[in-house]
Amino acid sequence: MPNELLTAKGRQTRQAIEEAARKLFAERGFHGTTLADITSAAGKSPAVFYRYFADKEDLLAVLAESFLHDVVAPSGLSLHLPDSPPQAGGAPTDDDNFFDAVVTGYWNIFKQNIGIMIAVSQLAATQQRFAAVQNEFRRFGMDIVAASVRRAQEQGYGAELNPQHTAAAIALLFENFTTVFAASSGPSAQAGLGMKISDEDAIATLSTVWKKTLYGA
Repeated sequence: MPNELLTAKGRQTRQAIEEAARKLFAERGFHGTTLADITSAAGKSPAVFYRYFADKEDLLAVLAESFLHDVVAPSGLSLHLPDSPPQAGGAPTDDDNFFDAVVTGYWNIFKQNIGIMIAVSQLAATQQRFAAVQNEFRRFGMDIVAASVRRAQEQGYGAELNPQHTAAAIALLFENFTTVFAASSGPSAQAGLGMKISDEDAIATLSTVWKKTLYGA
């Protein structure tokens, strides 16, 4: 049921279910969370759940769409591409900080919604509606990177780069790197890889890879 058609109490109930699901998906994963877990954490009955959602996958689809359109899309509306190339050495300028700022925003948004992101990725392999959401999220990131490639080329850098191909490579690299190191299961994954990366180091690494790909320094 659309949110605008609900009573104030109905909106509160639906929000409680959604918040419980977000928390549990992040802690236990989508497949490790049952509908009973969600309703219990929300303090609601299964009968109440079915007033708002067809099933657990329907709930995830609602969460994913909300995340994409209410959080991800607005975050890129005010991006200001670098007016000049990053400077080697010396104090960083606002243009140098562009990459750090964008990656920091990406990392924080992804980490805060890691349960949704991983669940969508898992279901995207077999269900078109989740593949569509995942690709929309990817296109958003790719558009930002492609724009940064074109800006670097205007400044005389990266002439050999295809903006769309480079954008796809960087966006997918970010996605996989972040899935491993920002996930709640990250420590065990990191241990398996024989490394541990702090948020600060992860952000610095991704920012440097992106900047050096475009400017070479």
